[in-house]
Amino acid sequence: MTNQDGRERDAKSRQVSEEADEMEFGRSPLPEELVEKIMSMLPFPAIIKARVLSKGWYAKFEQNEELGQSAFQRMVLQRSSSWEPFCPAFLKKDTSELIAYNRTSNSWRKMLSLAYLPGDFVRQDIIVEGSLICGTVVPESSARTLDHNLYVTNVLTKAYRVLPLRPNMTYVGCKHLLHRGADGYIVVVFSLDPHLMESGQYTFDAQVYNSKIHAWRTTKVTIENDFYLSPQCSAYLKDTLYIMSRHALGVLTSGQIGMLALNVEDMTWERCTLSFPSLNRPCTSVTLVLCGGQILVVLSLDVEPRPPWMNLCDEPYQFRIVYSNTQQSLVLMKVNLKTRQLSIVTQGPPEALCTGAVHNNPVTDGTYIYFGAKSSSSVVAYNVEKDEWSKIPSLCRAAGISRGFQWSAFPFRPGLNSFLQRLLIVFIVSVQPRSYPRSKDTRTDV
Repeated sequence: MTNQDGRERDAKSRQVSEEADEMEFGRSPLPEELVEKIMSMLPFPAIIKARVLSKGWYAKFEQNEELGQSAFQRMVLQRSSSWEPFCPAFLKKDTSELIAYNRTSNSWRKMLSLAYLPGDFVRQDIIVEGSLICGTVVPESSARTLDHNLYVTNVLTKAYRVLPLRPNMTYVGCKHLLHRGADGYIVVVFSLDPHLMESGQYTFDAQVYNSKIHAWRTTKVTIENDFYLSPQCSAYLKDTLYIMSRHALGVLTSGQIGMLALNVEDMTWERCTLSFPSLNRPCTSVTLVLCGGQILVVLSLDVEPRPPWMNLCDEPYQFRIVYSNTQQSLVLMKVNLKTRQLSIVTQGPPEALCTGAVHNNPVTDGTYIYFGAKSSSSVVAYNVEKDEWSKIPSLCRAAGISRGFQWSAFPFRPGLNSFLQRLLIVFIVSVQPRSYPRSKDTRTDV
C-alpha cells in the first residue's frame, strides 16, 4: 500500500466517524436534553466507553472554564456517586493490570492497566483513592533517591499530572491521597526533618497539596517514634486525617493507644489517647478504616499466648502471625471522637471461616471490610451494618490471574473528579524542564 492509499483510507475513516457523529447529534429523533439525561444514567463502565468511542460525547465531557459545568456534566457527576465500587482491588506488579472483585457477579475481573504511563512513573508503592492513583516519578538518569516528584493519574481518563516541588524534598516515606468532593483531591506527605530529632521523638514536615490551588502547604508535627505514618494506619473524615500509634503492640491488652489528628484545611494537629476495654490476647496490629460514615479500629490479636520477651519481628514468630488465622482473632472497635473511647463492635471471624490467612491490612468499600489472605485462600469479609461475616472467592480461582499477589489491596471507586471535568486546563508544572511521552489516549498531561 502506498502513502497515497493510506492517506485516502484515513480520510474515509474520518469521514465515516464524522457522519456517525452527525447522525448521532444532528438527526436524533429525540430531544437532545432527553438523550443527555438517558446517557447520564448509564452505569460504569458504559458511559466511559461512550466518552472514548464518540467524538460528540467526548466533547460533552469537556468543561468550558468560562461557562462552567453543563447540565449534562452535572447529571453525570450526581449519578457517578452511586456507581458501584470494586473492592478489594490489586495492581498486578508484572503487567500493571488492575484486578478487582465485583460483588454483583461475585467474581474477580481485569479492570484497567497502567501501561499508558511514562516509563519513569513508578507503578509500585502507589496509593489509590477513588479512581486516582498517586506514585513517584523516578527518571532513569537520576542518581539521587531522595528528591523524586510525585504524579497523580486518573485511570479512567488516562490523564496524569506531575505535582509541583514540595517544600521539603527529602525521602517520601509515607504519602496519603484524599478525596475532596467530586472535583478535587489532596496529597499528604510526611517528610522527616533531620535537624529536629530528639530521643524518642521525631519532627516531620506534614506537607499538604491541594489540587484546587495547585500548591503545597506545610506544618511541623512532632510525634513519638512508634507512630507509623502509613495509609494502612489512617482514616480521613471531615477534613481531618487520623493516624494510629503502634505503641506497645504485642503486649498491650488494655489501656490506651495514641492517635494523631491532622486537619488538612487549617493545617493544625493534635495528639490524643484513646481508651479501650480489656482484650483476652495481645494485639499485633492496629488499622483504621472508614466504614458507614464512622471510623473503626481493627485489631489483629495474637494467635496464641506467648512469652512477654518474644519480639514480634522474630522468626518464625512473624511468619506465624501473618499467615495464621484462628477463631475470634479480629476485633473491631468504634471510635468516639468526643469521649475518646473505643467500644467493641464485634469479634471474629467465626470458626467456619477460618480457612485462610488473615492479614493486617483490611480494606473497605464503605459497607464491607475485607481481611486479606494468601492468593490461594478465600477472603474473609464483614458487613458492618448487618453484623455478618462471610467470605468471597480466592483470587487464584479467576482465569488468567496470577497467584503471585501480595495482600496490598485497596478499594477502587470509579467516579468523576477534576481530571474528567478539566482535561483542558493547562498550567506550568514547577519541575525541571523535561518532556513526558504521551500515550495515544492521553489528551493532556496537565
